[in-house]
Amino acid sequence: MQLVLARRLNKRLIELHDNTRGETVGILRRDGTYEYRSWLGFVDRNQARHLGSPVKLQVARVGYLGDTHISWRDVSRGRHVQGCLTAAGVYAVADWSVRLV
Repeated sequence: MQLVLARRLNKRLIELHDNTRGETVGILRRDGTYEYRSWLGFVDRNQARHLGSPVKLQVARVGYLGDTHISWRDVSRGRHVQGCLTAAGVYAVADWSVRLV
């Protein structure tokens, strides 16, 4: 199974796969607003420790891509996905699943 995130843009969902390029994802700033950075894919926790600093990502859904379809789970309001901010953009931190914070 492969992880997939989805962020909301107006009324549509944009899927963020590991190989998706040219998209952005929101990161929560200390003042409670969101800043959008380039999506870079997924990294595991060990890689994230050496790459950048932890951030919270604004996503609407977390999915698992199977053989034929994606099984989605909504991210409840007020929850975020753990991310890793680098100079080039942002990664979602994942092992077997993403961590909700």
